[in-house]
Order: sequence, then C-alpha cells, then structure tokens
Amino acid sequence: MDVTLRYHLQAESSYIQGAPVMVGFSVENLSSVDVWILKWYTPLEGIKGKIFEVTCDGVDIPYEGRLMKRGNPEKDEYARLYPGESASAKVDLASVYALPACKECRLKFKGRIHDAVLDQREVPRAAEAHLPVDVPGNAVSFSIARG
Repeated sequence: MDVTLRYHLQAESSYIQGAPVMVGFSVENLSSVDVWILKWYTPLEGIKGKIFEVTCDGVDIPYEGRLMKRGNPEKDEYARLYPGESASAKVDLASVYALPACKECRLKFKGRIHDAVLDQREVPRAAEAHLPVDVPGNAVSFSIARG
C-alpha cells in the first residue's frame, strides 16, 4: 500500500503547572490518492491511550488516563483525507499526565495510524484486517512554570 502520511505537533513555549497544556496535532495526506485513516489512538479522537511519549527534564511521565478496550470500528471513526489535506485536533496533556514544573518537557506522538484504507468500500474494516501505517513527524518542547 502506497500511503504517505506525516504528523505535526504544535505547542506553546511555556505553560503554567496545574493549568491546561493544550497542544495541536495534525496529520497530512502526502499521497496522491484519498486515504481513510482510523482515528483510534490518535489525538483526532482525544487522548484515549498511551499515544504520546512525554519526558520532563529527562524523566518519563506516565500516562494516567483511561485505557480503551476496542471491538471493531464504525465508519465515522475514520477520517477521509484527500491528497494534500490534513485533519487536526487540540488536546489537553494536563488532563491525563501529571506534568511537573520543569525546564523542558518533550512531547512526541508514537507515530502510528492503526488502519489506513484506500478504497472507501472497505471502510470500516474489522480489527483483524487493519493495516497499520507508521507516520513520521516532529517532537515539541516546552517549559512548565510553577502555578
């Protein structure tokens, strides 16, 4: 399957401890064809699992949010991306990570789309038929000041 996707994270340079830490996420279709991507385990559905790597001053910060048990997806859990199109979302890291005051927090998306489909007739696909795609992208850094 010839699918080329890229993600991009955006963050402020600093946040206040105890306040929301809103970060932006987008995924762009760099392919020459339409692609339907499953939103599961991406910020496009919110934060519903260990989808980020978070380190603050070199210490791994554990995910404290809920974990989802999944069956088969519904059609509306896919996003259609035309060639060159992006889908984006904003999420609050502080809602699922206990972020300490620090000089540098580094955030990276784990970089995987759990199913990418090129033929709309195949949407939705049963979980055992999913074709995951690794997606490259950037990491962002920011500081967190005491509140």
